[in-house]
Amino acid sequence: MTSTNNQDPLAVFRDHLRRQQLRLTPVREAIVRAALCQAGHFSVDELTRAVRASGHEVSRATIYRALPLLLESGLIQATEVSKDGSYFEASFGREHHDHLICRGCGTVIEFQFEAFQMLEQQIAEKYGFELLSHVHELIGRCAPCRSGGDAHEVH
Repeated sequence: MTSTNNQDPLAVFRDHLRRQQLRLTPVREAIVRAALCQAGHFSVDELTRAVRASGHEVSRATIYRALPLLLESGLIQATEVSKDGSYFEASFGREHHDHLICRGCGTVIEFQFEAFQMLEQQIAEKYGFELLSHVHELIGRCAPCRSGGDAHEVH
């Protein structure tokens, strides 16, 4: 699925919060901005550091409370790119992609495969389901790990 939304991400988030009868506080805005500025996949700790670097005092608990709102609004998505914990990535305004994840060294390869998207649509239509999002993460071992080679850099 491709994000074709030309709307401002803060407006999307503000609309989502309004539907939840919540408001866009300065800290929530800082969290949104920091999450959308992250390059690639990020952890709660990395997001916390980024928000603090922007000049806002924020606890990990505040980040954890904000994450469901960012996920529900479609600004970010959860991903299992690490065996060490939950990771997230910005999804707003990005082309949809899936992941190959090596459990040996942690390498993550992002890929797009049109046949997956076509099949998802067919399945959704068959069951009368409106498809909003999906996550494909193929977990395995990369060639260097299978051959006993040195671990390599995570993508």
